[in-house]
Amino acid sequence: MNFFTYFSTKDLEQIHEATLTVLETTGLVFTHEPARDLFAKAGCKIDGKRVFFPRALVEQQIKNAPSRFTLYARNPEKNVVIGGDQIAFMPCYGAPFVHDLENGRRAGTLEDYTNFAKLACHSPHLDITGGMMAEPNDIPVARRNAERLYSSMVHSDKPFMGAGTGEADAKQTIEMASLVFGSREEMADRPPFISILCSLTPLGFDEAMCGGIMAYAKAGMPQLISSLAIAGATAPVTMEGMLVVQNAEILAGITLAQLVREGTPVVFAGSSSAAAMRYGTLSIGAPEMAVNTAATAQMGRFYGLPVRGGGALTDSKTVDSQAAYEAMMTMMTASLSGVNFVLHSAGILEGYMTASYEKFMIDTEICGMCKRVKRGPEITAEKLALEVINNVGPGGEFLTHPHTFKHFKQELYAPLMEERDNYDTWMSKGGLSIEQRASMRYKQILENYEVPEMDGGSRKDLDAYMASIRGN
Repeated sequence: MNFFTYFSTKDLEQIHEATLTVLETTGLVFTHEPARDLFAKAGCKIDGKRVFFPRALVEQQIKNAPSRFTLYARNPEKNVVIGGDQIAFMPCYGAPFVHDLENGRRAGTLEDYTNFAKLACHSPHLDITGGMMAEPNDIPVARRNAERLYSSMVHSDKPFMGAGTGEADAKQTIEMASLVFGSREEMADRPPFISILCSLTPLGFDEAMCGGIMAYAKAGMPQLISSLAIAGATAPVTMEGMLVVQNAEILAGITLAQLVREGTPVVFAGSSSAAAMRYGTLSIGAPEMAVNTAATAQMGRFYGLPVRGGGALTDSKTVDSQAAYEAMMTMMTASLSGVNFVLHSAGILEGYMTASYEKFMIDTEICGMCKRVKRGPEITAEKLALEVINNVGPGGEFLTHPHTFKHFKQELYAPLMEERDNYDTWMSKGGLSIEQRASMRYKQILENYEVPEMDGGSRKDLDAYMASIRGN
């Protein structure tokens, strides 16, 4: 399908040139000394903690990164291609709070995280299990990464997300994954997970993120190099200026990853949006978020890299009409503009702060709808159906024609929850709202969930590792 575009080719070239100017003359702060040492060896000018990038170096490192790669699931049928015309959806990330209809908003727990891992694995529309889908506030911080990874690998057979919290957790992620997916060399050839490492906007990277980027790159593990610039706060208020800041941060991070290990799979990951100027807060349900998603997709294609952007994003505090229209706006923009990796595809409320069970289920319907729209046309004689049209003729009906029975399951998206009965039938079934049906749906899935089978030896090794972490 043709992609929605926001900027012209000339616009993209101007943004690229402006980005290289920022990298070369303004530079970025890197607080991690090993990163600065690596940049210095590559020919960057270093002034204190600020790094200045020669444009030729940046452009060469962009070329060293692959245009597409594959994440290899425990179940080979669930492998995921990142790049090209493919789109991959994965659920909420980083929410410290959880929301459901019965209990309202509360601190997340490990049980919540495991529940979301199961729901993500069960959904036919979500491709990757997830990262920190809900913060497990009921267990010590030192154990959270290991517990999250264990839950992701045991309760789902899809690819998953590694830690995005620093070098130590990155190394633990690699170590735990090797218990299930083979040696580090095998994982470098067939990576089972991807991680997100973020800039410190504006124009910086801290110790934790640099350490994580370098640890994953050394192991050949894929990573999202991500920037969240806020127009009017941590970046210029103009969309163009914000994009230049975002672009500079992402390209600097990609350069670091490639200098550690040439060919490291990376995703050009932009999640920038605007400040709500009246309140001084980040707004992810703003139209500027959709604008940046489309622009990020174009910049990623300009560089020949896989792109991350969008999500079912909202500033709403509850599952309401605002949550619905903002989520569909950002998801549809991501789908139509050619984004390859959509983080926060299900469950997010309150500007990344809360993961909602009901919205999780509603958003997976949005994912299914967007995948149907993105599928695009296929002009064939069978699809044009001229013989069928002639056979039925004026005044006829296609409902009972064999052509309809042959194709309707593939051609027409069948929602898992959406109500399409007439009013009387809907009322006879209780007249439930979509939020109420979503609540019933997620509970049914969790009640009947069957954990995917895992190789006995891998499970034994993983359990032994967790026993040592838990002090059992």
